[in-house]
Amino acid sequence: MEASNLTPAHIPALTPAPVWRRAAAMLYDSLLILALLFVAGFLNLFIQIQVFGDEQLKTMTEEGYNLGGPFFYAALMVIVYGFFGLFWTRSGQTPGMQAWRIKVVNNDNHLISPRQSIIRFLIAIPSLSLAGIGFLWAVIDQQRRSWQDLASSSRVILLEKPAKTT
Repeated sequence: MEASNLTPAHIPALTPAPVWRRAAAMLYDSLLILALLFVAGFLNLFIQIQVFGDEQLKTMTEEGYNLGGPFFYAALMVIVYGFFGLFWTRSGQTPGMQAWRIKVVNNDNHLISPRQSIIRFLIAIPSLSLAGIGFLWAVIDQQRRSWQDLASSSRVILLEKPAKTT
């Protein structure tokens, strides 16, 4: 059956992922992202040492000069989005989601599109920044959808345990 012919009656009912699993996956992924951001920070520092030299850079930091800047912070956002966008659109699962057996899918149970991943990422920022209210929205939503799920026409589902082989 083609995806365009799918109607809600033809879409299998999959179990929405519990909020606690989503939170656990986010914690797991945040550690991986933190490592990527450290690498980016060290790369930025290395480049600035090459440009300004050790002594000049030390003087600049003592005077309150920010080693970042708009391009550096934009690069950090691109790195974070790249992490999520790549995993969401290629397999539907970040490493944290794989560990907790959850997956993000569109409303037809297919992988989300790059457009949906951008919307998910951008809406997740205020969703989590506002004391997590957009994330916790999944607690009161009947289908356990957070703000980013609603905005991107996607959902996070719980995958079945793989069958044990003996």
